[in-house]
Amino acid sequence: MTTGVHGALPIHRRSDTNTVMFHALGRTIADHPWRIVAPWALVALGGTIWAFTTPKPPPDEMGSFLPRSAPFTIASEKLARAFPDQASRSTVVIIVHRPARVTDDDLKWLDAIPQLARRTGAGRVVTGYLSPVLPYYRPRLVSRDEQAAMAVVNLSTNMISGASGALVNELEALIRRHPPPPGLTVELSGQAGIGRDYAAATAAALHRTTWVTIIAVLVILVLVYRSPVGAVVPLLSIGLSVYLTLIVLAALAKWARWDVSNIERIFAVVLIFGAGVDYCLFWIARYREHLHAAGPSAGAAYSSAAMDAARHAGPAILFSALTTIVGMCSLMAAQLGPSRGAGKVLVLALAMALLAGLTLVPAIARLLGGALFWPVGTAAGPAFTQRVVWPRLADGVVRAPTGVLALGLVLLAVPAGLALNMQPQFDSLLQLPEGSTSQRGYRIAEAHFAPGQIYSSTLLFTFDRMPAGFSRMSETSANLRRELLKIRGVADVYSLDSPIGRHLQVRKPGLFADLRGAVSQGIEWSARDAYLATGNPALRFEILIAEPPFSLEAMAVIDQVRAVGLARAERFADAGVRAEVHLTGLTPYIMAVRDVAGRDQRVVMTVATLLIALIVLMLVRDLPLTLFMVFSTLLTYGATLKLTELFFVQVMGTSGIDWKVRLIVFVIVVAVGQDYNIFLVSRLMEERGRNDVREAVRRAIVSTGSIISSCGVIMAATLGSLWAGRLTLLREVGFALALGILIDTYFVRPLLIPSFYLALHGRRPRKATRAATSPRPADEAPPLRETLSR
Repeated sequence: MTTGVHGALPIHRRSDTNTVMFHALGRTIADHPWRIVAPWALVALGGTIWAFTTPKPPPDEMGSFLPRSAPFTIASEKLARAFPDQASRSTVVIIVHRPARVTDDDLKWLDAIPQLARRTGAGRVVTGYLSPVLPYYRPRLVSRDEQAAMAVVNLSTNMISGASGALVNELEALIRRHPPPPGLTVELSGQAGIGRDYAAATAAALHRTTWVTIIAVLVILVLVYRSPVGAVVPLLSIGLSVYLTLIVLAALAKWARWDVSNIERIFAVVLIFGAGVDYCLFWIARYREHLHAAGPSAGAAYSSAAMDAARHAGPAILFSALTTIVGMCSLMAAQLGPSRGAGKVLVLALAMALLAGLTLVPAIARLLGGALFWPVGTAAGPAFTQRVVWPRLADGVVRAPTGVLALGLVLLAVPAGLALNMQPQFDSLLQLPEGSTSQRGYRIAEAHFAPGQIYSSTLLFTFDRMPAGFSRMSETSANLRRELLKIRGVADVYSLDSPIGRHLQVRKPGLFADLRGAVSQGIEWSARDAYLATGNPALRFEILIAEPPFSLEAMAVIDQVRAVGLARAERFADAGVRAEVHLTGLTPYIMAVRDVAGRDQRVVMTVATLLIALIVLMLVRDLPLTLFMVFSTLLTYGATLKLTELFFVQVMGTSGIDWKVRLIVFVIVVAVGQDYNIFLVSRLMEERGRNDVREAVRRAIVSTGSIISSCGVIMAATLGSLWAGRLTLLREVGFALALGILIDTYFVRPLLIPSFYLALHGRRPRKATRAATSPRPADEAPPLRETLSR
């Protein structure tokens, strides 16, 4: 069995392939480090040239987040076929405000801007727009107090796609070139407006998070190594792998049509720094240990130390990374586009971090020789935690393992149990970037319009054949409209019989003085095209909900609307017409995402848990211990979620945590947390070869405590740097990930895993130790006192 102080795999026989591979790698690092550094440098140079010389592709459409088989996707396609001028994948709302009241000149200017936008290159995505200058649209696009008005621009593109963002930017440019009448406030909101502002905020968050991560890692590395050189080498090496990863992602986006968002880039950056620096710490720890054992006069020590670290730390790093990579791969089983995309991006990021940790960092360390640890050298004494804290903690675990285990499980199980009843937050309006035009526009709409005015939902009936003529369909529409208006929470319904809803009655002369005449002359023909389709037989209703579109109350209203629609479809069937019921709009979309995300959560959790458990079982060869390691990590996940919710609700004043937090936190906490447990258990099993169970546990805790805790702090700091992104989602994810990693590093790994191992194996007879006179093999770990003296 191979051994190593800072992490060896509990594999009783490593394969010849692994032995040969890491022996060859170690030999290359020891004798020819430039053969490793030079290719990295050439790739970095080539990537830089490509990045600066390749023109950026034009803004393009991003595919739907939902699978093609999702009912919402099918509904959107049917709506587009039946009503191509009314269908849209997203909207931009140009909203204006005047404290007195908007004038006819204001409305004419508001009508002109979308027309100008359609003539630009970015305007190719515009499918149509609703203007307040049209009499029958005025009541719904001008507020009752007449202080605000809006134009709704329909787009054929996703709300966060580059094409939608380009149109929003073009609208802003047009507003600057064609200023509004004096005194008129203009803002851009709607789905595409929110998407553009959110994309801009995530780009700024990527910049801030990267720099905060670099600074945090540098500070921690200086404290760990007490050497500026030892801190800079991992930082620069992993930083280069981050840079190359971002270039590779840009190339894949250009050539392979990968949809890579800034959110995915942010997670890639923090994971590469967190995991990559961890790999560096484990390799350099083994390297430093060998140098110290060789003594200051050993001239060939650097070569032999590099080979020793490659042979012993290399496999541990490899299998640790594979555990995390497998966890990330489970995201590819998701149906939501962003989850699948994140799986591909994060697997690539971790593979790059692994490659740098196994090749670039060791090669640079070998080139630097003794300068790597300047000024303290390899013989620096152990830190206070390794001399005092970890030995005392280990003694406490060994003395009372059952009590430690029982108390620890209770402390984790209580919040984890409470997490089972958590209600995720789907209100993406809370994610609006502070001070953005979309946020200001939404505030104007919130103050002057009904809650559902910007984000109406559509109830669509499609038929195998037209049920009746126009008059009969208008009568059917009127009956169904009355049923819909009886639902509590439905503010208004626009339909074939009433295309301007409840506002048909003229409120007062002035701005709407011509409304009655216009309606009486043209309402039937305008409504025919907007709400009744004959080519692809369909009947359409627009529903305004008197609740915020992302709220649970709005979703409950949509459920009732669906029930009314299904009941009406049965009546069509009684008349011999097959009718299908579909719902589109922002609230139905969020409901569809909620349903698919719930399925993804179950599938990814199951796949990740089984795959990680299988890898752990292959490594530790102990089924009860494997099950407990996985179970304790799941408890950590549940406790982390609940404690995060308590913090953001009780301290930050939010109404809950975003639904996306659950899946992200699960995959990273379970995968990364299991890494540290594997390192501990591998050392524990190594010590079992020479000591009884209690002594083996004590030595494993003390020997791994300092290095694994340093890795945990670095990982928590890099993941916690997401807070610097200033977006609510990033803050919630950053807080949860940092908390989960710290719980695993300082609670599960040093307390629960060792105490469970003692409870499981503590009554077995003591193994006979090797005689003191027996020579210790070269690859065997030294006694604990020697380890501590270093």
